[in-house]
Amino acid sequence: MIPSSHLALPNDKTITISVISGRSKGLAHRLTKPKVSVGNTGSGANIEIDDPQVSSLHCAVGVTEDTVRLCDLDSANGTYVNDERVQATNLEHLSEFCVGSTVLLVTILPKRSTDLR
Repeated sequence: MIPSSHLALPNDKTITISVISGRSKGLAHRLTKPKVSVGNTGSGANIEIDDPQVSSLHCAVGVTEDTVRLCDLDSANGTYVNDERVQATNLEHLSEFCVGSTVLLVTILPKRSTDLR
């Protein structure tokens, strides 16, 4: 994971993690802090997914000014990007990752001028 001292949300971008398939489809979480956890419903994770194959604290996403990093948190069923199990990897705009049977999409968009105030 990125050292906590380096974590920071970019001032000029909005980062959203959306569930695009699975029981929690339609859930969208706009990042308001530079590190979020993903886990099963009721786990206390920042983003809770209704999927029995998702661990309590399955993975984490950390953000710096120019990097979005996905890290598996020793989950039982793994975290996948492009059908490949990963421990840690960088994500880009429109990257998809899979936890359990749930697919999530990362969007990184420029903030609108009204959001910059």
